[in-house]
Amino acid sequence: MKLATHILNSPVIESLGELIAPTRCAGCERQGVLLCHICLTQLSRDYLQSQACPKCAGPYGALTCTECWEISYSFSHALALGILDGPLARSIVLYKDANERRLAKVLGYKLAECVHDNWNNWIDSQAAICWIPATDEAVRRRGFDHAELLAHEVADCLQIPAYPLLSRTEARDQRGLSRRQRLKGLQQFTCKRGDVPDKVLLIDDIFTTGATLDAAASSLLDAGVKEVRTAVLGRTW
Repeated sequence: MKLATHILNSPVIESLGELIAPTRCAGCERQGVLLCHICLTQLSRDYLQSQACPKCAGPYGALTCTECWEISYSFSHALALGILDGPLARSIVLYKDANERRLAKVLGYKLAECVHDNWNNWIDSQAAICWIPATDEAVRRRGFDHAELLAHEVADCLQIPAYPLLSRTEARDQRGLSRRQRLKGLQQFTCKRGDVPDKVLLIDDIFTTGATLDAAASSLLDAGVKEVRTAVLGRTW
């Protein structure tokens, strides 16, 4: 399968808006691009896919992972673009909380590239993409669902469909909670469609404990999906 490509640099500065507030690199604030070449190459710095845990995407857990060896997730595999640090962390914050929606195309392409390089044989006509839906409060605050926009960019690059399969039945902001609290207080989801694909690639921005992703994957399996894998931008560590 050939990965569809996107132009990663921002357009030539032409509009009055660019003259007033020029585009700056999300990683280093260099003027003229959303992410400069240097910061693009650093999105996955200190993170090697070959050394990461295939189960939870934890770095250095390819053989024995201390993060998830006693945990049974509903999703079968996980991967991350990189550790949540540096240019990647700054880009995610700007994308989600500073309304820099143009970063969805850049980050979506890089995540799709990661999926393509690692799971190309798994992505076929039976596979589709869905995402962890944002809470209503988060959508009101940001003005958009960041995971949905990211998922559609990934789907466009991988040339597979993206469906809004999940809805929330109960949600709680998990920021500030411990690992134990997150795993205990799972956010609940329901699958909105009766006709589901055999394989689902579940997209989110950050993997912390995996509790939210696990709850979503469990709902998809209950609805008839045969296998769920998850791909995220950042892995906390």
